[in-house]
Amino acid sequence: MSKSEGKKNKSLNTGIAQRIRQIRLSLGMSLQDLSRKTGLSMTFLSRLENDKANISVLNLRAVSNALGVPIASLFTQDDQSLVKVSKAGKRRKMILMVFGRKKVTEEWLLPDSNAKLEPAVVTLPPGTNGGPPFSHEGEEFLWVLKGKVRFHLGSEVFYLEEGDSLYYPASLSHQFFNDTDKKAVLLFVATPWSF
Repeated sequence: MSKSEGKKNKSLNTGIAQRIRQIRLSLGMSLQDLSRKTGLSMTFLSRLENDKANISVLNLRAVSNALGVPIASLFTQDDQSLVKVSKAGKRRKMILMVFGRKKVTEEWLLPDSNAKLEPAVVTLPPGTNGGPPFSHEGEEFLWVLKGKVRFHLGSEVFYLEEGDSLYYPASLSHQFFNDTDKKAVLLFVATPWSF
């Protein structure tokens, strides 16, 4: 194992150790309680939480089960490091469709991110649409911030206006139109991140 691999593993182990302790304490569970539930010794668990021991996948599964959390949650980052700020005027924009001189745009509200959701603002000039019907994996939430839209979802049509919202499985074919003579602005939130 190279020095860089060793440092990477040390960092990974430290993160897991911290998460195990954090979750255990948040549950009001003692090391003795965790030992009883996992069959692992208190000495080992203490060494593990203090980053002085490595853990096998089998024992990691036992710990996650005892804590009542998915094993993957033991690998997550500190919540504070997941905070992202996206400043107005500095976000990425993409042109979805062009209708003569009118451009339908999408502005991504999160910077390059590992987030599980994808928020974006779509701006539809009068008489435009968001393109052909499409479907994909995940879920979507739509909120009409300004104007009115006609939204086709599967075999249904919804007429939405400012303040209305819609949630749907993204596997349903969906398409939206601005049939009015005024701009429409929509907030979409999709999961999982798809772009």
